[in-house]
Amino acid sequence: MSPLSRPFVRRAALVAAMCLPVVTGCELVSQKTFDRHAGDPPRLPETPPPPVPGSDRPALVTIVAGTPEAQWKPAVRAAVAEALARRPNALFTVVVEVPSGPDGAEPDMRHAVEADGQPVLQAVMDAGAGGAQTELDAHTVSSTSATQTCIYVQ
Repeated sequence: MSPLSRPFVRRAALVAAMCLPVVTGCELVSQKTFDRHAGDPPRLPETPPPPVPGSDRPALVTIVAGTPEAQWKPAVRAAVAEALARRPNALFTVVVEVPSGPDGAEPDMRHAVEADGQPVLQAVMDAGAGGAQTELDAHTVSSTSATQTCIYVQ
């Protein structure tokens, strides 16, 4: 080796020795650098619990058949006014729940809707809900002993 190359080799070895700790401390950039879950197998969602029988939301007002109009009408008026104040485009669904007969016979749904559902629907509309904001429905239930009219709001 020539005398000029020895200092060059020494310098190169010194620079390499000084850079070695710096280079060994580096990490390669990969998807895991930006997202620690990259490459993980997908997690499947857990199955939801079975739905609870009955309504999935509580009724705004429940009226038992035979209750005088003077008792339930102010409560309906106040509840509808409060719901409309919170949400002006609320949808009111009046549901007449008619108990099935003791032998499982179909009850007279038309009479129940006309006698119990129509006056409540009219009271909801009189309280400020428009015709497009109201629905009337009826179905049979086996758990209650008396016909009930429930008002649900969405």
